[in-house]
Amino acid sequence: MPLSEKAATNVLRLLSTEDKRNSALAFRLLSSQQATDDFLLSLCGYFMAARGNQRLALRKALQALLQITIKERGCSTLEANSLMWLLNYDSEQKNANPEQFLPYLEDILGLDILALSRYLFSRDGHCGALLLRRGKAADKAALLKRRIYNGRYGQTLDLSRLELNQIPDEASQFKEVNALDLSYNRLQSFDVFFLHRFQELRFLNLARNALSRIPDGLPLLHQLQEIDLRKNRIKLPLFEYLRHPLKAILKINLRPEPGFTLDQFDEQDVACILKNYIYDIDGQQALNLSGMELRAIPEAIQHYPQLAFIDLQDNPIGFLPSWFLKLPSLREVYCDRGVEYNPAFLRKGATVFKGESKSLPLPAKHSLPWLANATHFPASLPIVISLEGLDEW
Repeated sequence: MPLSEKAATNVLRLLSTEDKRNSALAFRLLSSQQATDDFLLSLCGYFMAARGNQRLALRKALQALLQITIKERGCSTLEANSLMWLLNYDSEQKNANPEQFLPYLEDILGLDILALSRYLFSRDGHCGALLLRRGKAADKAALLKRRIYNGRYGQTLDLSRLELNQIPDEASQFKEVNALDLSYNRLQSFDVFFLHRFQELRFLNLARNALSRIPDGLPLLHQLQEIDLRKNRIKLPLFEYLRHPLKAILKINLRPEPGFTLDQFDEQDVACILKNYIYDIDGQQALNLSGMELRAIPEAIQHYPQLAFIDLQDNPIGFLPSWFLKLPSLREVYCDRGVEYNPAFLRKGATVFKGESKSLPLPAKHSLPWLANATHFPASLPIVISLEGLDEW
């Protein structure tokens, strides 16, 4: 008979007292019900999803149970240290990743980390990479469904930051999405035939992978409006880029041509080139033109009215023209000390920093747009433990 919620809550109370006799009694109660593994797994899940004072209270209980379990199972010092390292996990820390802890629970204690992964995904969106590697087909399909949201280009399937070496076959169930985000993965090649199933794609994000060439077959995706291949192993020569049939929608790392600067190209080509150096910041845009040997501000900048932050440092620019200072979204300009400009033309709220070695701001880390869908992912822990009033115990 499974441990009842009331009994589980009483066990949690005993473990939370920091009294070794109470902890030992809690362990005997769990052992008598053959519920030690299930309770430990559930307690790990609650702890890894908790925040604030509740997390501290659960940490105290988990520490007590782990200490007894380690002793009872005769774990080595190395195993014990690995398990106790779990207590350092904090879901509120930047780049918190529970997947680095879960293998210890599986390898040392034999716990079902897939069940724990499902629960953590339903709470915080974590463990998606593990579920895609080891989960059942139903888990994978359910996970992908929860990572769809309505974005700038329409229905977006977010497969970013999942350690993918290839696209999961289950993704083909969602071939009618308008955008596919595969950034921050480990893709070295791309299955063109698989990609052709997504005929409604308007945006394809392959940034920050390990691709060494532009994937074949992209021209056959007739709805595409933007392809991001930046931060891969590809570095396209500037002239080759300007001759590329997809240059109007392609973002990629560019290799400058010796002896040529942006001043020598026409406005349309410069506007096309600039988008490779632009990135988004909170609904606005930042442009990095430092060290580009510019002698004048490219008028093509006016093609990007959302530009707010512009780095012009390390360029032989003599002055900032009035039209540039009046850009509608301009907030900060970074330039060298000798650059001249008329403050009377500067847009209200904008600032020019001269010779201050400032850097463009980084994008803020926001809540993932699909995260609200994750709460509907089918997941449960083996034992329900009431946490009501826990932080007051």
